[in-house]
Amino acid sequence: MNVYDDETVKKIIDEFRDLLKDADNFPRDKAPNDYREFWTGLRGKGSSILGLANHLIELINKKEEYAKKEKENDKA
Repeated sequence: MNVYDDETVKKIIDEFRDLLKDADNFPRDKAPNDYREFWTGLRGKGSSILGLANHLIELINKKEEYAKKEKENDKA
C-alpha cells in the first residue's frame, strides 16, 4: 500500500502552499505574537511535507540504485 497516493500528495502540497501564502500575506503591522497561528500550522503541516519529501527522496534513491544495477548488468 502506498501511503502517498496522488490525492494525499496533492492535499499535503496544497495545504502547505496555503499556509505559506497566509504567512506571506500576514500584515506586517500586527503584533509578532499573532504569528503563532502560522507556527502552529507549520508544526502540523511541516511534518507532512517532510514525510512526503523523505518518501520522494527514497523513491529517487531506489531509481538510481535500479539504474546502477541495470548498467552493471549491461556490462556483464
